Amino acid sequence: MLSESWERLWKSEQEFFDSGQGELRHGTSFVAVSSIAEQYYCEYKVENGFALGEIPTETKESGTALHDELMPTERISKEEFVKLVSKKEPTLAILGVWGSVGGLKVVGVPDHVIWSGGNPMWVVELKTTKGDPNPLWEDQENQVRVYGLLLDRMGFDCSKTRLAVVRLKSDELGQEEKKEWILRVSDALIGDRIQELEMKYQGRMKAHLLEHDVERAEKAVSSKAGYWLKEREPVSSTSVGKCRACEYNSVCPKSLYKPT
Repeated sequence: MLSESWERLWKSEQEFFDSGQGELRHGTSFVAVSSIAEQYYCEYKVENGFALGEIPTETKESGTALHDELMPTERISKEEFVKLVSKKEPTLAILGVWGSVGGLKVVGVPDHVIWSGGNPMWVVELKTTKGDPNPLWEDQENQVRVYGLLLDRMGFDCSKTRLAVVRLKSDELGQEEKKEWILRVSDALIGDRIQELEMKYQGRMKAHLLEHDVERAEKAVSSKAGYWLKEREPVSSTSVGKCRACEYNSVCPKSLYKPT
């Protein structure tokens, strides 16, 4: 039997998703957290994605394969989820998040959440790279911040919630390490031993730890909302490097790099 607070949450969730009217740009009702994050990379990349469809790339495919390998998921019932995350000892479970921010209905699924007593302790995003894992990019930071904001909007007590973006140099890890990676990160975060883990995998991983900040997350969404509300046109990146790495560079009208 679910408690009244959980019953209210599931009812509110259903009402939220039933409220979509397709009034946003591209006829969408809801905006994905990942799309807002991608706006910080380049809004024309988001625009091209809707207009032209997704173009597969080696980076996307390897990143998705690694993500699936590290984050095997098994669907459980609402009752099982509540029982799992309500334990006092930390537990691991993924939950879809949703809420209204900056005039948008925003939705998403964090890579990983560590729970205790029915509330989120850590929201974790896993990012793979072939390069240096140490930099934290603006899109990655804002993505995890917005996930934290939506959990807050859903009514969870996020006063003790922290955020982590774990950047992983994927091509240097063996199969067994890959399978155990998320558990190692979780144990390190729970036990406040993340620096030890970074030392062990020096140069191969970096955990960027952030404080949950509702105001910063709200600004991250509001500053990009005008595109979805059709108040302005997309803004292109001014970085040649971003254009060079973008899969749409041969067809994008704003690309600063044209393949030869």
